Amino acid sequence: MEEDKIIGFWQWFVKNVSVIQSCIVNEDSRQREKVVEQLNDQILCLGVFSWDLGLDEEDNWFLLISPNGNSEMHALSRAIMEQAPEHLDWLFYAGKPAKDWNRQFTVYDDFMEEQLIDASAWCCLVYLEDDGSVELVIEARNMAHLDAETLETAAEQFVVRELGEELRIVLVSSIVVVEKIDGEDEIDKIFVGDLRGYLDAIF
Repeated sequence: MEEDKIIGFWQWFVKNVSVIQSCIVNEDSRQREKVVEQLNDQILCLGVFSWDLGLDEEDNWFLLISPNGNSEMHALSRAIMEQAPEHLDWLFYAGKPAKDWNRQFTVYDDFMEEQLIDASAWCCLVYLEDDGSVELVIEARNMAHLDAETLETAAEQFVVRELGEELRIVLVSSIVVVEKIDGEDEIDKIFVGDLRGYLDAIF
């Protein structure tokens, strides 16, 4: 049944792709709201996903189906994207891709107030686990004013943006946030801007 739903989704997508593109490019299109609603219904029939679609900064068309950090749903989003039509000149993502960014973003705290997060100067430690996953310890010296829950949310969102959602799910077992990395560990910490390259080098 799951396989049939995936096949049916891609058949519908290919049939409607030109209309979808037209509605995205032309925000005043009368069909836009209807097409977006249909696409939403089609994706939600596959599972509880969030999604995005459009043109990226290089003007490439893309479709993202995100498992919202859930490992079981990630297996399904990957199965969906493995059957994406190869003849379409699109990028298909089974999770939020890593960003090329300034490492600044916002989160909401316990009082629903927006907090600016500047992770550009953060550092981290990478601990290899026996099962091949890694634990990240993030040093966020400029975030001492945040409550623990908001800081955890910020760290989670940072890792997803920095590494991409798929790598966060399959590789990172846990994320710990500290104000300062002390002692012998200090010599092993790396700048967060080097994290992707560091992980690429050891895996």
